[in-house]
Amino acid sequence: MSALRSVWSAWRSLRREEFAVFFGASLLLGAIDLGSLIEYRVGEQLPQVLARHILLPQLTGLVLLLCWLPVARGSSLGAARLRRIVAVTLLGSALGMGASATLVSSLSWPSMCDIISAQHHKPPCTVFSIAAQLGDTLWVFLPSLLIIGVLELQARRRRQDQAAQALLQEHAELRRRALASRLAALQAQVEPGLLFDALVAVEKAYARQDPDASARLDRLIRHLRIALPRLREAGATLDSETELIASYLDLLRDLGGEPPAFEADLGRGGTTSLPPMLLLPLVQRALQLGRPTRCWLRAGPPLCLGFDQAGLGEEDAELAALRERLAVLGARLVCRSGPGRTEFMLELP
Repeated sequence: MSALRSVWSAWRSLRREEFAVFFGASLLLGAIDLGSLIEYRVGEQLPQVLARHILLPQLTGLVLLLCWLPVARGSSLGAARLRRIVAVTLLGSALGMGASATLVSSLSWPSMCDIISAQHHKPPCTVFSIAAQLGDTLWVFLPSLLIIGVLELQARRRRQDQAAQALLQEHAELRRRALASRLAALQAQVEPGLLFDALVAVEKAYARQDPDASARLDRLIRHLRIALPRLREAGATLDSETELIASYLDLLRDLGGEPPAFEADLGRGGTTSLPPMLLLPLVQRALQLGRPTRCWLRAGPPLCLGFDQAGLGEEDAELAALRERLAVLGARLVCRSGPGRTEFMLELP
């Protein structure tokens, strides 16, 4: 029963191009003898002659196709597959010619050979003989084997392409996993030195009874509440990244630095998903390379992180690594630098 199901499944998997090849080849083989219609008059027997030379090759081709499909869809490879292909082609040719001979004997359709023999007062060609049947089988077998060989080469190339595509997908998946590990490592970088300095600054503010000490402690706690949960998160939103940047700049301000004023125009894009730790490294990099006084973030698309200072988008190892991570995720980072401004355009998938 399972064998019948596999055969039926193979028949149902017939592709259009395979059917077209067998159909066209059958028409071509049947039309070979029809060239004699130009030289000989057939008369009233023309419909029967055309039916024989057009329909019978289609019947043979159909039988051959049904015999070939189960082997073509099989899993055998190498010499074993080659032997099965040759055997099934020979079997299909013999069965097809046998079915055609049975149909001819029951319908009495004349062939062009019969018409020509009758006009030359010779015996008809349709007299059955084993030798003639073997000859017809070989006549069908040889071109059929060539056609099936071409189809097998195409199928092998298709399997190789699928295997190559599977390898590429596996490679891309491995790169994504490696990227996830690297992003997790980046998320773990909560800058302990910065947090320690901020904690010391809060302690000193309380020691000298600074009225702003409580607010500074609140800002430190806010930054920790925003940054620490991200160690366990695999993704982020534009809102959460914006809060992280704002709390980071507040910490720098409490430590006596002069971070840029931060503006965010997210509109309805606050819930946009994006990989974590992509925007904050750009801010940190800009503060290392220059002293911008203003920073802005627009939801886009594309997402835009800008600074009011030129020359902050020069290519370096850090920016190249960020581009690589984005490329694996299907995103793209474009840097634009002009008079008095630098913008990082992030195109998300």
